[in-house]
Amino acid sequence: MNMKFLCTSDLHGVIPTEMKNVVKRINPDGILYAGDYAPHVWDEGKLEEVLEFIVSLHVPVYSVFGNMDPEKEYFESFEKNHENFHFIHAKRVKVGDLFIVGVGDYYSDPFSIEKFENLVKQSPENTIVVSHYPPYGVLDMTTTGENAGKIELKNVLDKYRPLVFLCGHIHESAGISKIGRTTVINTAMKLLLLEVENGQVHASLA
Repeated sequence: MNMKFLCTSDLHGVIPTEMKNVVKRINPDGILYAGDYAPHVWDEGKLEEVLEFIVSLHVPVYSVFGNMDPEKEYFESFEKNHENFHFIHAKRVKVGDLFIVGVGDYYSDPFSIEKFENLVKQSPENTIVVSHYPPYGVLDMTTTGENAGKIELKNVLDKYRPLVFLCGHIHESAGISKIGRTTVINTAMKLLLLEVENGQVHASLA
């Protein structure tokens, strides 16, 4: 089965109006959002504008929250009122032949890395991870030359090699890399097309 996803993150209160045309052109099976809707910590005004815009595209949205966003209860409430919005932090959902596992800002939530690992290891070869933070040493270089990714996430990546690891957070390191069989995508402030067909992954600017 061929699955297509439009990926983005870290919009920080900016509504990407070009997204409408991209969705019409590529007709994705879903939108994967790796966190940080808000422009500043807990700025719910602009955050809600971005959320409402994205769900108005009438495509299933699979999302985690970022370190600039409100706590998970905000997104759980939003999910209840929007049929096509799926808050996947600490969850594993099936989409077609694939599984999507979400891990957002786990520092603000008691959700453990052990639980995340248990979700990934069930079927890593068919799993897309949607994480706010990048794994340590992969697409995580800051402007000061430091690696700002998370070692806990890199350990899970190294151990189980999920099909795709999607992240954001470090804006200046947006891009695509390959670690073994895993395609790692930092989609911060970008619109990227992710295609998966018969276990083969292709990622490009949308």
